[in-house]
Amino acid sequence: MPDPVKPFTVSAILALSLAVAWPAHAVKPFFPRNPPETAEPAKLVKRKTIGPASHLPIALQTARKRLLAGKRVSYAELQALADARDGVGAFKLAERIQKQGDPKLATDALHYFAIAAYQDRGYAVRHMLDILGNDSLQLSPSHLESAEAALRLQARKGNEQAVEGLIRLYSEGRLFGDKRGELEALLASGTGKKNGDTAFKLAILLLSDRDRTPEQTEQATRFLAIAEENGSIGMKAAASNLLAQLQTKSSETTAEVQQ
Repeated sequence: MPDPVKPFTVSAILALSLAVAWPAHAVKPFFPRNPPETAEPAKLVKRKTIGPASHLPIALQTARKRLLAGKRVSYAELQALADARDGVGAFKLAERIQKQGDPKLATDALHYFAIAAYQDRGYAVRHMLDILGNDSLQLSPSHLESAEAALRLQARKGNEQAVEGLIRLYSEGRLFGDKRGELEALLASGTGKKNGDTAFKLAILLLSDRDRTPEQTEQATRFLAIAEENGSIGMKAAASNLLAQLQTKSSETTAEVQQ
């Protein structure tokens, strides 16, 4: 009798046992779309109109003005601005560090780009992702931690590059560790143009593994549900059809067991 176990095909997926298909709404959103109705509305606080550099010492405010005017600013002044959490100074310092072309300094550049991103300089995200995508660089764990926090902040603000970058990095699990829970929530949040397509690919990747665990099969089903909700028109249809067939085969298998 021939061996019933064959390499992965779509028909093989359909024969797999699957008890429950988790809807996309079963995953806690990475970015809640609406605050709970019971939440107390934030109180408006009147503030004085101040400039973005008003917290800086006068000398650094002057240096910042020169920087914005395109005039010369010393490395020490940039360092002082960056360490004072000034986004413009941090970004310019990171750029100057990168121009030195020393791979050993890449982790410092990442650190200052992260400060810039955390201070609402969304354009720093692209530079951060370039560094994080270079496997040959040695990056400090503390700098990786601050980079992840900055990316998450930018993602919550709707920065598409930050969202897609986090999805890719969480999928790889190389830099930030096992973040499968955060990945599911991020994909289910609906923030990001490629969420559905990515979720579908991850589902197929999981279902292609003949040695997967039942938990991985359930996760694949959740990814398909996310693709069905957040994907493009074609991806939604593909995910919906596959989910429906998986559920049908699951019901047939359950019936056979009960006989």
